[in-house]
Amino acid sequence: MNKTWLSFVLFLAPAAAFAHAGQQGLVLLLPTEIYIVSGGLVVAATVALAALMDHDSLHRLFCPRTLLALPAPWTVGPSLISTLVFFGLVWLGLFGPYDPLGNLMTLGLWTVLWIGVVILCGLFGNIWAWLNPWSGLFRLLSGPDPSPPLTLPDRVGCWPAVVLLLMFNGFGIASANATDPRVLAILASLYWMFTFVMMMLFGAQNWLRRGEFLSVFIGLVARISPFKRGVSLRLGLPAWRIAEATPPSLSRAIFALVLLGTGTFDGLNETFFWLVQLGINPLEFPGRSAIVPQTLAGLFLTNIGLCLLFFLCVWSTAPAQRTGILFRRQALTILPIALAYHFAHFLPAILVNGQNSLVALSNPLGNGADYLNLGPFFVTTGFFNTTATVRAIFLSQAGAIVVGHVLAILLSHRIASDYFKSRSAILISQLPLSAFMIGYTILGLWLLATAKGA
Repeated sequence: MNKTWLSFVLFLAPAAAFAHAGQQGLVLLLPTEIYIVSGGLVVAATVALAALMDHDSLHRLFCPRTLLALPAPWTVGPSLISTLVFFGLVWLGLFGPYDPLGNLMTLGLWTVLWIGVVILCGLFGNIWAWLNPWSGLFRLLSGPDPSPPLTLPDRVGCWPAVVLLLMFNGFGIASANATDPRVLAILASLYWMFTFVMMMLFGAQNWLRRGEFLSVFIGLVARISPFKRGVSLRLGLPAWRIAEATPPSLSRAIFALVLLGTGTFDGLNETFFWLVQLGINPLEFPGRSAIVPQTLAGLFLTNIGLCLLFFLCVWSTAPAQRTGILFRRQALTILPIALAYHFAHFLPAILVNGQNSLVALSNPLGNGADYLNLGPFFVTTGFFNTTATVRAIFLSQAGAIVVGHVLAILLSHRIASDYFKSRSAILISQLPLSAFMIGYTILGLWLLATAKGA
């Protein structure tokens, strides 16, 4: 009973993380092969279950219900507050404590935003649309419906967001300065100004939907939420909005796949396996700055390989005239997997840097203040030192990954049912993608369990 409650508490720990903060590999205390094989079998069983469901059953599974009517949200105020908070974080980054674990600029970016806000949007919908630090100030300065001087061509799609996402992840994974609060404050300020200028040139909503990578990222993740807020509140099985969505553009589909690819490489590049491939002794790791070219090449090639493999899985069973549309729609089915791995990969850091964020919030200038009246507060990592708590952490991680893959399998079959009407045709069309997702389940669990050296 105690272990059950511990698992529950850890699963509901503050949704925040600090990029690449380690504390992994301790799951090697457990017989992780059992969990990895079991996770793969659960996903395989889901494939068999989905194969028994006909067209109507799959549609009913992802059919939402309307709960109640809602008033229009007030978005200007929250965004203006967010803008003030952003510039406060920039000031702290430039003039606050230099220790990344004590500076709210670093913790705010990697902990609160990159993990916390993403997970909250995946659970409850796109709150980032209200909280982003641009739209409120833009509307205050330009009015409710300004006409932009330039038009962003349709052929541009979301490619600017794809490029910015890769640049951001490349910096976060490869750079030795990724947690330096001074560097982050400067780069964040430049990115804020760049985004605001693009909004003035091409229109606020147009750029946020297609060019600003955080808004595109969170907008896609928010489609996993069981809730949708509009003129009414609707509730359904998680990812029902993906099942009902019109085919995305090719660039948006690639963006979704890159989310999974970058998350996968973020885990892979920390492993002993990866370091050995680079000819590095994992126990004598020279530091990130020594392998920047290899890391960036690995990030790029992982994403290229994933996109090609996914396309081949769709192409191998799709009619020639439907390959493109099926690829674009099926690409969004991997979003639950990407979010699940995002949570699982950073959960150990969530548990540590959630505490660091609380301490930094109480003492933002590092001068001994205690605005939150925490009293003597010591950041603990004791839960990594016992088998029981490590098991609880790993089961939370493994459970998230398996649930993400189960949802992706059901979603993939649901989308296939729009183009293949019989059970046998749906099953045949899904065999390559099902094999892909079963393999990815095993890969994701292995990445959690294998030794880390970077």
